[in-house]
Amino acid sequence: MPTIKDVAKEAGVSIATVSYVLNDKLDMVSEDTRRQVLSTAREMGYRPNVTARNLQANRTGLIGYAWHIDPEELESSPMMAQFMFHLAQAVEAAGYHMLTFTHPPDKPVDVYDDLIRSGRIDGFVLAETRQADPRVAFLLECDIPFVCFGQTGNEWQFPWVDTDGRAGMRQAVAYLAGLGHRWIAFLGWPPDSLSGNHRLRGYLDGMRSLNLPIEEAFLIRSDYPDGEIDRILQSWQAAPPEMRPTAVVVVADYIAIAVVRAAERHGFRIGETLSVVGFDGVPIGQIIRPALTTLRQPMQIISGALLDLFQDAVSGSVGDPIIRLIKPELVIRESSGPPQAD
Repeated sequence: MPTIKDVAKEAGVSIATVSYVLNDKLDMVSEDTRRQVLSTAREMGYRPNVTARNLQANRTGLIGYAWHIDPEELESSPMMAQFMFHLAQAVEAAGYHMLTFTHPPDKPVDVYDDLIRSGRIDGFVLAETRQADPRVAFLLECDIPFVCFGQTGNEWQFPWVDTDGRAGMRQAVAYLAGLGHRWIAFLGWPPDSLSGNHRLRGYLDGMRSLNLPIEEAFLIRSDYPDGEIDRILQSWQAAPPEMRPTAVVVVADYIAIAVVRAAERHGFRIGETLSVVGFDGVPIGQIIRPALTTLRQPMQIISGALLDLFQDAVSGSVGDPIIRLIKPELVIRESSGPPQAD
């Protein structure tokens, strides 16, 4: 039996486009595209998945959320714990309850399928999305309401909310440049990270717009295994003083905190000879000494925006817009200041 994914591939369009055509959302597609999709569906013998549609007629008041971060990993992702708290508050305020579940990292779709077919759920909130996320493709095929905290980096059209990491990093670079910094380094995630790529682009945008030098040795993209922060700081300290970074913007607070903790071992004074700006706004950032300057993700605002889009999806209305980028807030603390000589 062909699926909506098969129809999309044969017709040369996205899964979302096929869904729009089959659900008579004619304002979302052209007449030629509509005819092409319908013709392809007929030729392939496609039959809509009516199970999911029937389930939507009997609301349960439950929104599903996959909580699949191992508690031992929360030190490197405390931001997601904050997100879940604010999401639960927003869900309850909207008159729903949240059903949490887990799934294997390599087979995420099966549990979603089971929850849909058993009629236990009205829809889903997804987080930690990735490139061509299979959960998004599956839920589009099922025509089940869902919203995402994060993007997937492709042409699919679905409601999502994300922190504007690109704008945030531009703001961080401008702030450091305003303090007098010229050599500003960047610590990012590996190239397969969508959010990491957006934050890298913001750093590059900011540096280029201010005509600041971009030194390859000061632009790092890594998972930061044990000892790597020390090796990075050691190499920076070994650079000639006139080309040594005096500031660094960091893709996440937990990495920035590691930089702050390791700096003294390599001759840096945080906030003086090396300024550090993180990203996320985790609570420990204001406890460490010196306290961390950071770009705080407004989780309460993000969660509220997600629930607004979810209610639009449940009601069948098309929100305007169906995506939202929310700027982080620059929180200035002691880890940043004007550049000083050793």
